[in-house]
Amino acid sequence: MPEQKQPYKVIRAGGRMFTIYLEYDEQLKENYPVYPDFTAHPEYTEEGRPFTTAEQESCTHCKPKTAGEPKPFDCGGCGWFYREQTPFDLIGVCMCEARRKY
Repeated sequence: MPEQKQPYKVIRAGGRMFTIYLEYDEQLKENYPVYPDFTAHPEYTEEGRPFTTAEQESCTHCKPKTAGEPKPFDCGGCGWFYREQTPFDLIGVCMCEARRKY
């Protein structure tokens, strides 16, 4: 019988609530949080903006948060990445118009 996932926390973003679960890693012998894979399974706000995780690899539309800085390697460092509650939220919304789904 598969082990039951343990709720870890709930993150609010783009008018939605995402429950993050802990899964057990046999090799590491510890639990780790599992975040949605928005690259493999895209989800959008009611306005058509894509949800992303801070650790997701940045896209071709990424921009630095501060002018003159190099482009970031992940969405968390992108100027388009909007966090709803705290500057440490790992799930946010991409505010880039080029990625918006109409």
